[in-house]
Amino acid sequence: MTDSELVAAVRSGNTRAFNAVFLRWYPQVQKFLLSLVKEETLAEDLAQSVFMKVWLNRERLDPGKSLKNYLLVLSRNSALDVFKSKRNLVMEDLATPPEKPSSDRTDQMVEFAEARSRIMHAVEQMPAQRRTVFVMSRFQHLSSEEIAEILGLSVRTVEKHLQLALNNLRNFLS
Repeated sequence: MTDSELVAAVRSGNTRAFNAVFLRWYPQVQKFLLSLVKEETLAEDLAQSVFMKVWLNRERLDPGKSLKNYLLVLSRNSALDVFKSKRNLVMEDLATPPEKPSSDRTDQMVEFAEARSRIMHAVEQMPAQRRTVFVMSRFQHLSSEEIAEILGLSVRTVEKHLQLALNNLRNFLS
């Protein structure tokens, strides 16, 4: 199947087509991310996150546009988010005096991966529109106004979906 055919199938929720997209493009996405972040495990995590975003936003995929470009833009944005996050952490570390030696980073990474997995599972369980609004807000960093315009909803409806999504997450994680 061509990328356009796969995208059309993924858009309609076909998991076999998504697996085909993943198998076809994961190595290139992971290699591209590795060239940006220079850490193998981080590149793998980000690549998985990119494909998770593709699946969560599958209704918005456009079979007429380049899947490769879409994946690379998502990848670049994910890497930029990591760089921004690291920069903010460095700035915080410089601003606050150390209290005690930091705990084992491996434990933190495992805890983070487990928490992220639980959060993504909770997001998957949300109704489609609520999930879409949440992903656009929290992963794509769009404002309520931007989301409302894109989805053709009122700002109040978008805000209500976000409130319900956060309540879903709290209930799921507690």
